[in-house]
Amino acid sequence: MNKNIILSLVLIFSFSNVKTQEIMNISGQSISLEEFTNTLMKNNQDKELTKEYLDEYVKLFVDYKLKVFNALELNLDKDVSFINELEGYRKQLAKPYLQAKEFKEELILEAYNRMKFDINASHILFRIEENSSPKDTMFKYNLAIEVKNKIDNGELSFQEAVKQYSDEDYNNGNLGYFTAFDMVYSFETAAYNTEIGSVSNIVKTKYGYHLIKVNDKRPSFGQVKVSHIMFRLPQGATNSQVSNVRTKIDEVYNKLIEGEEFSTLADRYSEDRSTAVKGGALPWFGINKMAKEFEDASFSLKNIDEFTKPFKTDFGWHIVILNDKKTLGSLEETKEEISRKINKGSRSLLSEHALLKKLKNDYNFSENKFVNARKINIKSNLNLEKLENAQLVNSDINKSIWDNLELFTLDGISYTQKNFKDFIVENQEVGLNFDMLYNRFVDFTCLEYEESKLEQKYPEYKALLNEFRDGILLFDLTSKKVWNRAIEDTIGLQKFYELNSKDYFWNERVQANIYTCTNSNVLLKLKRLLKKNEEDKIDEILNEINKKNPLSVIFESDKYLFGDNKYVDKVEWKKGIYVVDSEGETAVLVEVLDVLEEQPKQLSEIKGKVISDYQNYLEEKWLDELRNKYSVTINNDVLYSLLK
Repeated sequence: MNKNIILSLVLIFSFSNVKTQEIMNISGQSISLEEFTNTLMKNNQDKELTKEYLDEYVKLFVDYKLKVFNALELNLDKDVSFINELEGYRKQLAKPYLQAKEFKEELILEAYNRMKFDINASHILFRIEENSSPKDTMFKYNLAIEVKNKIDNGELSFQEAVKQYSDEDYNNGNLGYFTAFDMVYSFETAAYNTEIGSVSNIVKTKYGYHLIKVNDKRPSFGQVKVSHIMFRLPQGATNSQVSNVRTKIDEVYNKLIEGEEFSTLADRYSEDRSTAVKGGALPWFGINKMAKEFEDASFSLKNIDEFTKPFKTDFGWHIVILNDKKTLGSLEETKEEISRKINKGSRSLLSEHALLKKLKNDYNFSENKFVNARKINIKSNLNLEKLENAQLVNSDINKSIWDNLELFTLDGISYTQKNFKDFIVENQEVGLNFDMLYNRFVDFTCLEYEESKLEQKYPEYKALLNEFRDGILLFDLTSKKVWNRAIEDTIGLQKFYELNSKDYFWNERVQANIYTCTNSNVLLKLKRLLKKNEEDKIDEILNEINKKNPLSVIFESDKYLFGDNKYVDKVEWKKGIYVVDSEGETAVLVEVLDVLEEQPKQLSEIKGKVISDYQNYLEEKWLDELRNKYSVTINNDVLYSLLK
């Protein structure tokens, strides 16, 4: 089972430190009514509260608690891998709290206003490699200045500059249309702040320096909901394969022109089977979310139920039909989504900077008046050449009698030269000089201190962290006790299968071939060839019929239970060939090859199902052991008071 699923399930259980009425006691640990109620309300928002439901929920809650108790008893919370994983989640959960809320509101509004428009821009990239030296970086910056001046003075057109200087000249530097969050923030900001036809000032991103020319600005296209029919092109397809796929998509297109339902054709022919079963339907999407050819075709459709001509992408040939379209929603409607995108992207750093300013004020950050002299003293104790290359080790930093001297205070706590020296060793990077490292040390200290206060300041954060803690513990313990054991214990699995073999039985089935024909003439020819077929020459028959039209006959073969296939259900379960009426112009022929009597399912046939059942058995057995091990007392008077 996926760990994220377990963690999400565990999220229904949150804990309050407020001690109120005791609703239950588990092995001496009191569970408050408030703690229980918090979890209940999270999982019961739309459900009527009844005695039956309370009884059912109490059982789930107790089982959950018993597993947590067991995990703690086994000291799984002391495991290094657990501690490291929880720390990772702690950092993730802390991010929303380590932002300046007022500033974030400004970022949300800015992003929303930008999302109202799509920008078309081209750029010149002066690439900076990750480990570029300061000399190489400065060379690229000066080159960007030189090119910018040439463009501004009319010595060079932007397109000429792309060809001569850009380290990325794909599509002549044109990036197509994009909107907020499609580009890194600094690039996006420059593009939105540059007039149409103008070239931006030099912009720095993690990729290097950029010059951006804005070609167009249009109202947002919003989002579309489409369905598609696709025929795949194999990688490195031959001319013959390309021609064959094109013939198939053209045949389907002609059927659409003749009035056949798009969803029916998608279900029957599309090779994107994940969408075919839904009539080819795709989720809502906006610009820059699909291949350019697919996006252009989708947004070119103006009217509902309008469909494209066949077109090609790197994935194959497609036909797209428009199901619906919508414009950008209101700020209120989109605010939550924008907030999530801010938290994930580079904008979060801006909010972090605003927070740092606030924290320094709140916690009375104060640098020692001798800080500059003390920084010079630290420098004298460092091998600066090694620092530039991020190669410092502890032995390269000389100890000093002044190591305990203060650099700054935060909330009355003193941070010393030694603290900074330790930080340098752990956080040095190529390209980070001494002063940059000092600034990073100050920022890190402020954020780390605020993070240490989050559990005190925000009860919801503490509850959420506890939920993740228990989720990780439960996942690790359940893996050992149930999931991995069921997979690895082959002897136990075999024994479980044998003891429960009565539950694994095939009902009567039929082995059959199903042929979907484009018309009655094709069906008659197929029927004639099948009757002549004394040996298994199905491939030869299909090749013969599909010689001119690869869609003349669609073939599938399997063992079917009653209800698996509507065509098989219509024929007599007896060896023979049967013609079945079907929708539209197509005709279906079912060839019954064999009727299979009721029989036991072999373990090899249903191993996944048996493993799942074995896991359920092991989990219930484990819970029985825990129920016998730990005492549980329920205060029913308190419990049922929730019904009043």
